[in-house]
Amino acid sequence: MGGWTQSLAEQVGGSEAGLKLIIGQLSGYPILLFYRKFLSNKDIILQHVYFALTGLLMGHWVIGPGVVHSLYSIIFTYLLLVSVGGTLLSVVISFSFNLSYLLIGYWYNNTGEEYDISWTMPQCVLCLRLIGLTVDVYDGAQKKLNPNSLSQDQLKNCLTDVPSILEMLSHSFFIGGYFVGPQFPMTRFREFVTPVYYQNLPSSPSRFGFRRLVIGVCYMIGHVIGSQFYPDHWPTTDEYRDTALPFKLFGLVIWCKVILAKYQSVWLMAEGVCVVSGLSYAGKYEDGSANWTGCANVKLRRLETATKFGHYIEAFNINTNAWAAHYIYKRLKFLNNKGLSQMGTLVFLAVWHGWHPGYYLTFMNEFAVMKFEGEFTKLWRSSPRVLRWRDYPSYHTVASIIGWLYVHFFLPHCFLPFPLKTAPSIWNAYCSVLFIHFLFYLGWPVWVIPLKTFLQVSSRASKKEGQSRDKQQVEEEKVQSSNNTVLVADL
Repeated sequence: MGGWTQSLAEQVGGSEAGLKLIIGQLSGYPILLFYRKFLSNKDIILQHVYFALTGLLMGHWVIGPGVVHSLYSIIFTYLLLVSVGGTLLSVVISFSFNLSYLLIGYWYNNTGEEYDISWTMPQCVLCLRLIGLTVDVYDGAQKKLNPNSLSQDQLKNCLTDVPSILEMLSHSFFIGGYFVGPQFPMTRFREFVTPVYYQNLPSSPSRFGFRRLVIGVCYMIGHVIGSQFYPDHWPTTDEYRDTALPFKLFGLVIWCKVILAKYQSVWLMAEGVCVVSGLSYAGKYEDGSANWTGCANVKLRRLETATKFGHYIEAFNINTNAWAAHYIYKRLKFLNNKGLSQMGTLVFLAVWHGWHPGYYLTFMNEFAVMKFEGEFTKLWRSSPRVLRWRDYPSYHTVASIIGWLYVHFFLPHCFLPFPLKTAPSIWNAYCSVLFIHFLFYLGWPVWVIPLKTFLQVSSRASKKEGQSRDKQQVEEEKVQSSNNTVLVADL
């Protein structure tokens, strides 16, 4: 590396690798505007060649010779599909190979406390894409044998034939999803490259796409400015340790927002590229306007106004969550236990992120939080006192404010292990805040007793409400299944 990108990175106070990643992602806008103007109605093979070459060349510019690892994985998966595609063996081999390849890459490239932008970054996206592709071919084989054995989601994504190597290169190196996602199945990509696809679009997607770009740039500016005061490693600094507890707790809220802004910005930029290409078209709204959110990875309004952690799960890293729900969570249905399926999915996501203990603790925190929120909601709904509070006009406003404060207070404590990564850094940071979120969530079995008394909840009423809520959850999960709503979240 070096040259003008290094000089520019030093001027803005960032890393050269990070700057090249952003430039590489932004290059997708002119690349796909050119495609829409001149190639979208041309031969499908020409379109695939264009996507494969532009993505491969920009990948080489951003991450260097490491882009060859993407080629190795794609070629191996293609040969696997040609030889034993459509079998359970192919799924097991693809899952094992692609995940192992990624973990070996993590071991040699990302073992320090700082996250290095290297070939493992697009490789983690590609890992999911190739595993998903193998499963889709397997579902296609099952469709031929017994169409009734597949769910609606599986029927939608399944492939009854093995994609060509050119299709796989194009699908993998598509500039809108190569670096940081989003995920999209091969069936959708095949539809996208048909010449009639653009003829059926109701309007130009450019305005919405560039709007997402502008919002993404705003989040990036906020991250760059905020990082000057609250860098990623702030909880490990002497300044953090010497800060009084009240100011430390408030500072963690800002610190968490600054870090999350980085993820939101790159996802919004990538989404904008997919929107500009037309890939993100998801039909029309009831009023007849076009819906361009098919590749959205974050729901900003839901995220910024979240009043429970469940809202964050619905709104953050949507496409990865949908992938995990479709290819992992729902495939664990044979366990016949929602909790085990959720835990298995979270373990996979933790392993997929890498070796650092911080990833595993983050997902453990998530599991504990979601379990708490489920039990608390059950208790709250069965409270006679809460039922009376609902009669007040200000109830929903006050409840929303309290919920918003709750989420933003505890979010940095649950998220803290993710950027700190190593056990010593996490331990010291948690010691400085007295392990407050562990006391809150793990102490729930103790403080729920006086809470029941205050809310005037009897054990019988709570059990009855729980049974009613379980029935309601079954119906909600049926709806969520069709909408790819998921029960897990990751970064």
